[in-house]
Amino acid sequence: MMPRRILPAVTTVTAAAVLLTGCTPTSVDPVRVTGSSTVAPITAHMARAQQVAIEQTTDGTLDGFEEFCRGESHINNASVPITDDLAALCAENDIEFIELPIALDALSVVLNSANGAVRDLTMEELGAIWAPDSAVTTWADVRDGWPDEEIVLVGRPEGSGTFDYFTTAVNGEAGQIREDYRATDDIDELTGWIAGDADALGFMGIGNYLAADEEDRNVMATVAVDGVEPSLAGVQDGSYQALTRLLFLYVSVAALEEREDLEDFVSGYLDEVHDHLPLVYYYRFQEETYDKVRARFDERVTGSLLDGVPQDDVDIEALL
Repeated sequence: MMPRRILPAVTTVTAAAVLLTGCTPTSVDPVRVTGSSTVAPITAHMARAQQVAIEQTTDGTLDGFEEFCRGESHINNASVPITDDLAALCAENDIEFIELPIALDALSVVLNSANGAVRDLTMEELGAIWAPDSAVTTWADVRDGWPDEEIVLVGRPEGSGTFDYFTTAVNGEAGQIREDYRATDDIDELTGWIAGDADALGFMGIGNYLAADEEDRNVMATVAVDGVEPSLAGVQDGSYQALTRLLFLYVSVAALEEREDLEDFVSGYLDEVHDHLPLVYYYRFQEETYDKVRARFDERVTGSLLDGVPQDDVDIEALL
């Protein structure tokens, strides 16, 4: 059974949304944003903070790049760096882009907290569970003494950067995963599936987990991987390295030339995101790192810093 793909969610941060603050948005024609549902809460928050109207779809990083590289969006949120083939698509369509690292994410393995037996998994056990040829069907198949109950697997589909990163980290190659799991790009639906089934197991960004609806959040728990929780400390000291990743904005140079409001939005985003990230439950770089990211934007440095594959060992300071 192939993973079930859910249509992407569309969020419009418009005048109606920002007028709740008593302010008027600085743009009338919304900034079009595609891509990652992991990064989307950050971008939506920054738009509200600046009273900028955006129209944002959460269709997954890679599917978002398909639109962005055809000139159909101004910004692509991304939870993995642009791949070589998508960069080639941008080049074919004369879409120059600026790649802007904005945050760190601890990709998290999440289950229903009613499952009291399972609180940690090794990377080897994760590989055994999610491998394309996996024979694992119950918790008891993973570890002796665990319940003989069927594991209900849920997660993200193809087209998602989270999918690519997770499959690369766990199974060694992007896209390599068993087919009998349920998949969606809708984070609310994903967290609802986990909250609603005592034997559910899934994967998502730490910010998606922490920002889940309170009712769902109260009946979910993260799993320690190789004994390390997906915490800020684990990200900073490198002990959670295997599932730590960079998050990005990709900005169209042509759109910047056409829209002054886009320039203002991205500039304000980069100036303020360090202070705002804790409000949306993501992990930030050192403050001085954002000065280097801002310089990359101001100097219109185009192209990618990375080689198009998910990476867990990037030194952002050295990279910039």
